[in-house]
Amino acid sequence: MRQLMKLPIIFLIGFVLTGCSLKYNLNPPMSSIARYENNTNKQHLVYVYDNRQDKRFIKGMTGLAGIDLKIGNVDDPVSWLAQALEKEFASHDIAVKFTTDDKQKDSADAILTVTKYQIVNSRTSAFHPYIAYHFFSGTIKDANSNEPVRSFFVYGKTPVWSMDEVQVPCFDMPAAILIKGIAAKVNRLALHYHMNDTQLSELNANAEHKVGSSAPNAYLTVLELGQSNNPKAIDYLKPFTENNDTLIRACALSAFGMIGREDTLDFLKEKYAEFNDIDRFMALKSIGDLGTPEAIQFLEKARQDPQYNDEYGFKFVVEHYLDSVQ
Repeated sequence: MRQLMKLPIIFLIGFVLTGCSLKYNLNPPMSSIARYENNTNKQHLVYVYDNRQDKRFIKGMTGLAGIDLKIGNVDDPVSWLAQALEKEFASHDIAVKFTTDDKQKDSADAILTVTKYQIVNSRTSAFHPYIAYHFFSGTIKDANSNEPVRSFFVYGKTPVWSMDEVQVPCFDMPAAILIKGIAAKVNRLALHYHMNDTQLSELNANAEHKVGSSAPNAYLTVLELGQSNNPKAIDYLKPFTENNDTLIRACALSAFGMIGREDTLDFLKEKYAEFNDIDRFMALKSIGDLGTPEAIQFLEKARQDPQYNDEYGFKFVVEHYLDSVQ
């Protein structure tokens, strides 16, 4: 994303002419080829409870602070999220109904409490990219546990001819990544579907083919390795963290946190030290996902990193995960 910082002066005109209102939609891609071993026809019910203190779904900062930002196809963000999660599970042939209907709370198999769901947008000037930071935090509770569920992604693009160019990279793509991250944790912590080793190997072969051929949405197939709920997925994800595409590296590193193997902390620390863009932020994100005392201590120490005060993406992911455990 650092490459997006380089912007010819001619784009200043386009930035000024955007006026005081910007409207986008959320259309995350939901297709999937991944299937699970213990998939049954039983339909699970998850009640989604809106416990957000800050109800603003989209807001601007820096040069977008005074802009009226809107998501045109989302009236109720938490209801929209419930529908999106239901579609995500359906794409894997898993029947899960996500509902915000209070009347169904007592009969639910699990309760997903939403404490934060927000998109923060930034653009410091016409010489900088439009950047969208997507946040989610909450808990998933079933009969046996009550566990934190957190997710974060950031991406940006410098529009060339029109502000419409940021629709996919700043809204559709991060929304899909966030949803997959939430769905993976809801499944791992409450529903317990998983891929067997053969299914996982087949998914990895598909991911290698898509990434190798630069197929559209290849990053989603990499993320699906993280949705496998199979610890062996880590071995398949590691090569993708060395890919020459920053987005592929970032999604592979994000998938580590979806799997949640505590023994990956040292590897994530190494990648944190190696990279300096969104791939580094996603290494931090997955360290936060592990949630161990050592992982939290590492996030606290990251506040001393010079990048903490230089880049919002770095600072936001650190504070998002530290706030969730306080």
